[in-house]
Amino acid sequence: MPIHAGGILARTITLVRHAETVSNIAGTWQGHSDSPLSDRGQLQVERLRDRMDGHGVSLLVMSDLGRTRTTGEAIGVGESIAEWREFDLGAWDGMRPGEIKDRYPDVDRVRFGSGDFQPEGGERFSDFKVRVCDAFAAVAQRLDDDEHAIVVTHGGVVQTIVGMLVGAADQSTILVPSNASLTTVVLNGDGVQVSVFNDDLYLDGGVVRPPGTRLKLVRHAQTEANREHRWFGRGETPLTDEGRRQAEALARVMGPLDAIFSSPSSRAVDTATAVALRQGLKVGIVDDLAEFDFGEWEGRTVDEIRSSDPYGFRRIHEEGVDEPRGRTGETFAGTGERIAHAAADLAAGGTGTIGVFTHGGATRAYVAGMLGIPFADREVLPVPRNTAHAEIISGKGGPRLSSYNVASHLGT
Repeated sequence: MPIHAGGILARTITLVRHAETVSNIAGTWQGHSDSPLSDRGQLQVERLRDRMDGHGVSLLVMSDLGRTRTTGEAIGVGESIAEWREFDLGAWDGMRPGEIKDRYPDVDRVRFGSGDFQPEGGERFSDFKVRVCDAFAAVAQRLDDDEHAIVVTHGGVVQTIVGMLVGAADQSTILVPSNASLTTVVLNGDGVQVSVFNDDLYLDGGVVRPPGTRLKLVRHAQTEANREHRWFGRGETPLTDEGRRQAEALARVMGPLDAIFSSPSSRAVDTATAVALRQGLKVGIVDDLAEFDFGEWEGRTVDEIRSSDPYGFRRIHEEGVDEPRGRTGETFAGTGERIAHAAADLAAGGTGTIGVFTHGGATRAYVAGMLGIPFADREVLPVPRNTAHAEIISGKGGPRLSSYNVASHLGT
């Protein structure tokens, strides 16, 4: 499962959250205490075994707690390392959130998981961050180029590592990943990239999500322009035969939706229609879900843009200055804000799960803005693959990232 990033042989680390436990079902918090896997957790382990079968693994490590070791053994024989344990909750271990609020009312005035927060008798959060960051670095250092490590660990550990890698301004904007989900991090000469976050699609719906309106932002299927590596924003470009196959593959695995909305671009509408026909829904058009406006760069390849506008290309893509694309187009931040407003309107106007069919650049700009990732650091998130989805859950705490660039229906 190693990933070749930009032609460079990359090191790949897949972070796996343990399968569902009895305590997860009961809603009690688990830190260093342990709990056996539930019946659903056992099924998740079987699906994980099938998902990882045949993928080359150079290194397998896991937390030394029982729930992670049981999950990891489905993949193979690995090393148990205590540094990959969950956050030590101290006196809170085994309690429900309501019990914690009743017994420790001051928690409402202190954001859990920030600064020097420390539950009674537990771990200081700043120490936890150092511990898991060091554990991640130690695994990375053991890999050579083109090697792949799997780490079976805990939800809070994955959430914290992802938050640190992307430089999220507020870690609470990233949800704890699902049980038995996969998060893929790629390291190469240019730095680090969170390639996939919280891939639980392969579990075929066998997961529990937090409450709130779910927006599934789906990039359109492959187009002629994608195949030719041309930048199309507002222009039209048809789906390829491969794109139509991608859309059908997506339609077969997409869970039930309560509504479907699309960018006005035909490539997004055609992808949405493949899903809508299977689910008996209509496709609503939202103009603000459109891709970047590339201005004078529209329809050109990178080489053509470099040749025709060397100054503009250098300013944006080499110096990291967020200026309008093609002189007359949109900025990264402006595009992200536009998508954010459209997403907020859709979340406010509906409930349940809403399919939002849009574009790769627009999706990345929106998610980067939500997480507080500066434009110059945007490459820490890839542009989503064709028909990949990013899920946003909007609830009382505002929009939070639930998954990113998930496309396991494509076999990757």
